[in-house]
Amino acid sequence: MKTFYAVFVSVILALIAVTMAIRSESTNFYGIADAKEIILNSEASVEIKKIRVVQGQAVKAGDTLIELSSQDLDMKISSIAHDLDEIKTRKTTHATMSKAEIRQLKAQQQERSTELKAEIQQLESEYDLNRKLVSQLKSIKKDETGSGSADSSNPVIIRIGNLKKELARIRDSSQIYVDQLRGQLSYSGDPLADQVKGLEAELNLLMGQKNKLYISAQISGIIGTVNFKDGEKVSPYTAIATLHTESPSYIRGYIHENVYSKVTVGQKVTVVSLAENGAVVTGEIVGIGSRIVEYPIRLRKIPDIQMWGREITIKIPEVNHFLLGEKVLISLQVKRSFISKLIAYNPITSDVYNKISGFFLVKNANPEGVAYNLINKTFFITCNNGSLRSSQI
Repeated sequence: MKTFYAVFVSVILALIAVTMAIRSESTNFYGIADAKEIILNSEASVEIKKIRVVQGQAVKAGDTLIELSSQDLDMKISSIAHDLDEIKTRKTTHATMSKAEIRQLKAQQQERSTELKAEIQQLESEYDLNRKLVSQLKSIKKDETGSGSADSSNPVIIRIGNLKKELARIRDSSQIYVDQLRGQLSYSGDPLADQVKGLEAELNLLMGQKNKLYISAQISGIIGTVNFKDGEKVSPYTAIATLHTESPSYIRGYIHENVYSKVTVGQKVTVVSLAENGAVVTGEIVGIGSRIVEYPIRLRKIPDIQMWGREITIKIPEVNHFLLGEKVLISLQVKRSFISKLIAYNPITSDVYNKISGFFLVKNANPEGVAYNLINKTFFITCNNGSLRSSQI
């Protein structure tokens, strides 16, 4: 009788398993654990000077990973630096000459002004002396001596006026020329200064490119691949090496084209490792592909049969126990299952199942759930606030 009940129970469980297997197609799908990968390359043709890392090496953000060299860049920097030094020398010489010219011009102006002032002073003294002599002559009237018409026609007065005009002209013309020279010495008015400014900007740009020849780690992580050796030539934008995070940061899954409408962005899912470690995390769907694509061969149930669906991107916690490239099971949240309650709350039934070899055996367990093997099909049982959930793996 006990054998009859055991067989009867096994048949019932088989029917339940088949039903759940059919329903699980719409709630479970496979994916691959992946990580953000950074491609290390150069914008120009370069030569590998030194690669400081090897494949699989752990690095920290800021570590120098690769040293590059560029002969063309070095030649450009050397040429511009030489031109810049030459123009700066010319600018310094020009400034020195201009300052000396200003000093010489001021000295000449001062000398000529002194001569004119001395001549004007001498003529004025002679004119005053002549006036005194004329005023003493009795035969000449005083009113005629002091008349303005006599002064305006006096050749000495005319000469003095001309000398004063020349003195003013010398001062004005000299000042104009001095202002021109000073303008040339100023940064805005010196053409050599403009050339210096342009060359310095170009040199700074080239030095920035030279700094890029030292490739540093943008994040802390693991070196993925190293594609070149020291001394080899590299074309622009060719991947020299790759860098990725230590643990997978997202899951790239594929859901069948007939059931993709059941997933939405922001939906929570359970990600289960198919390896022996039984790692389980809760993820969130952050992206759904906009077109139907072919399944990767690795994720097909039968590799020779093509499958089509949409690619799903799932974000998972940064700290996890998945391996990069590991195949995982992605389970959507489903309604409470009779089989999960039966397994969790009926230890006698569980004992009966365990007696049926190959029908119901615990595969692995962890804090978030237990994976069972039922009639050669694996189910993952979770408990959330007393609510049990079951999904086929």
